[in-house]
Amino acid sequence: MHVLMIIDEERLAHEGPMLDRIGAGLIDEGIEVSRIVPDDLSAEQVEQIVSDVAFTAQIETPMAVPLWMRGVRAQRLATELGSATPDVIHVVGQGAWKVGFDLAREIERPVAIDMWSMGLARRAPRGRSAARVGAYLVPTKPIAKAVRQRRVDRELVSLIPLGVNVPEQSREVLVDTSAQIALAIVGSGRDIAAYRALLTGLARLVRDFPQLQICMELRGPHEHDIWRHAHRLELLGHISAIRDAAPHATLIAGCDILVIPERFGEIRSLVLEAMAAGVPIIASEDPAFDVLVPGETAAIVREPAAAQWATELQRLFLQPDRARELGAAGRDLVMVRHRVQDQIAALVATFRKVLSGGAYAFADTTT
Repeated sequence: MHVLMIIDEERLAHEGPMLDRIGAGLIDEGIEVSRIVPDDLSAEQVEQIVSDVAFTAQIETPMAVPLWMRGVRAQRLATELGSATPDVIHVVGQGAWKVGFDLAREIERPVAIDMWSMGLARRAPRGRSAARVGAYLVPTKPIAKAVRQRRVDRELVSLIPLGVNVPEQSREVLVDTSAQIALAIVGSGRDIAAYRALLTGLARLVRDFPQLQICMELRGPHEHDIWRHAHRLELLGHISAIRDAAPHATLIAGCDILVIPERFGEIRSLVLEAMAAGVPIIASEDPAFDVLVPGETAAIVREPAAAQWATELQRLFLQPDRARELGAAGRDLVMVRHRVQDQIAALVATFRKVLSGGAYAFADTTT
């Protein structure tokens, strides 16, 4: 079997290491793997996606072209692939959809399309535009349900939970809270109200916990507004900002608590990696990310207000044993449901089903 992965810039930026793990895992299963990536990546982005994975081919192409150029692009890609024609096209990221569907029509191959968020699920291709779809790959049951609500064939929906490597030892968090408490905040920077509430809550806490140090992912359309709000709250002395958390997974997993202020139904392997290390999670309620079980594997803020954030965070600061319990439960859940080998096995089974005429249907326990 030969799988061609077509990946857009956004997914390369935020899930590059996981996509490399997928490629390496498929190759270990005896599957040939090629990649198509954007041709307009910056030098820094190219450096980030350099991979040791032995892809059969890696081709660069523009992801956005005029309508009249789409057929020409598909023909060029088919020519560049040459004899390495794939059996299945795995499309990752909405920016890669048109590339994947155009090429699928050109070489008459099925497409397995990645549905990693609620937003994508609500825009899942259907009808004539989905004629070549052999499988919709979803990471959680709530997202699977959202895809089915698009009235796609339920047999084409495959549950593929994200997989991460689990370190042998769990971190012991909040060891000396009198000296330092390290928080990591990750998010897309789209929900300015969510960040204002969280930062306002943190401003109340630093009066009693001046040892608080915050590593904050700062990107997206409101990054400057978020920074200005932190400045107004006199929090900048406690904050170190990083542009993108994805390349800094080890740093994030080295913090005492991971905070997720937004709730957009977006599933990130970065969160699972932190959980695998035993880092407790505190997050806004997001039913799409079903690994965050309220009170069991995560502390959940149901009403995203400053007082709620301050209360929940202070509770973990003052009860480190409770924080460690959450971290341990999250780690256990990742070990059971989110191992890399299980993700690869589910993908391989799905691709084989696609080639035999039907997708790998998940056991449906939702309504």
